[in-house]
Amino acid sequence: MSVGNLDTMGRADGATSHGRELNRVQIFKQVTKDRLLDVGDMLSLDARRNKISISLVAFDEDYHATTRVRHYIDVADAKLVCYDILNGFFTEWTDHKGSAARGEGNADGLQARVLTIRKDPKYRQPYVIKVDNGVGEQLPGGAVKMAEMTDSLTMLLSEWDARKMALTIMDYVRDWETINFRKRQEAQTQIIPLPGADTGSGDGDAVATPALSKNRYARAATN
Repeated sequence: MSVGNLDTMGRADGATSHGRELNRVQIFKQVTKDRLLDVGDMLSLDARRNKISISLVAFDEDYHATTRVRHYIDVADAKLVCYDILNGFFTEWTDHKGSAARGEGNADGLQARVLTIRKDPKYRQPYVIKVDNGVGEQLPGGAVKMAEMTDSLTMLLSEWDARKMALTIMDYVRDWETINFRKRQEAQTQIIPLPGADTGSGDGDAVATPALSKNRYARAATN
């Protein structure tokens, strides 16, 4: 049974709930005779929306798209997968996600998405990337399972192409995190007064300094 947490990405076609396309940057692209793999930037200071998008598109001999599937990977997971690929540790990983299927004929429904990446060294193209999209069903606790698969695409990658993809993604994410380092700190840090911190000195609303933070404040990273 495919089960994943309900995420906040909204529609699976990269559009907002108001129908506007997101401003998305392509990180990596791989094209074969009838498949397209597109890795996109959906990085965000909001940890819940900080994602890497994976799209697979099948097209016919006239280069018209016939099937399109998408998945959204949490950045921490994407970095670990890329690290394992580059260092020869990777074997297999499956990621389950789900979100509201707005604007797709089922306003109150859920879409389930499953990404599977597998390596089988017996083959010339050992890496298999598979994305399944379908109708989701919410379980108690918020998880979403795949109730009915509607679209599925698979793409094979050589060892070289898989490593190239992994290195490109890691470099891109590292650069983005470096450029936005201060903003990420601000977005993920809260200043929380400790119990009994009010000493009557009148500086209860002061910004915490390194000295103050040791005695009167705690820094807590948000989930």
